[in-house]
Amino acid sequence: MSLQTIVNNSNQLTINRRKMVGIQYTRNEIPRISETPTTNPWRFTLSLPNNFRYPDARQLIESLDRIDRVLPEIITFSNIPQLSWMFRYQGVASLGQLNTITVSSFVGNQLTLTNLPVLPSTAVLFEANDLIQIGNNPYPFTVSQQVVRGTQGTVVVTTGRPNILTNPVGGNSIIVGNNCQFRMFCPNMPTYKLIVGGSSYLGNVLVGNALIEWSSEFELYEYVGLA
Repeated sequence: MSLQTIVNNSNQLTINRRKMVGIQYTRNEIPRISETPTTNPWRFTLSLPNNFRYPDARQLIESLDRIDRVLPEIITFSNIPQLSWMFRYQGVASLGQLNTITVSSFVGNQLTLTNLPVLPSTAVLFEANDLIQIGNNPYPFTVSQQVVRGTQGTVVVTTGRPNILTNPVGGNSIIVGNNCQFRMFCPNMPTYKLIVGGSSYLGNVLVGNALIEWSSEFELYEYVGLA
């Protein structure tokens, strides 16, 4: 996966989840703020060092040229230790206990979960900024505030964005933390040029002598369509 390779090798990551808002100022400088309802997609900006040797990156280049600025790919932050800490699950439930939880309903930004594990009532199921993904649907949702087990058969999770899924979600299992996946595309897809360096030999024969320099950062945008 080409975008996953970019994520894995990035040396700087910017995350943007800001809402679409408009701000106007009156003559006496009173701000008027209006919010446009959107799916509030995730946006990642990734910087890459110029350390890809051209002979080693030809498959990556072809894959990036294939998806271009159009096709989405799935990325995750769980596959290498350098990234898996970013969205690590912060609650106390085990993986087996999390796997028993199912969705009861999801209305607005209120996600109701059932089939909860047996834990003390004060046990933390989710902390703020934990990720929850529903079934096989593509979009992760963040937890807005701490959720404890309580004594009831359900808990209500307030999510960072409202339900944008069009498929029924009742009865679906959940995926949590860094196991969640993002479906992203790269609307700016940087070009590349070859610069001298990164010599590569096959025996005594020089088979490559170039590093790749990217024209800009990679701006990944969540591919939010019907789901």
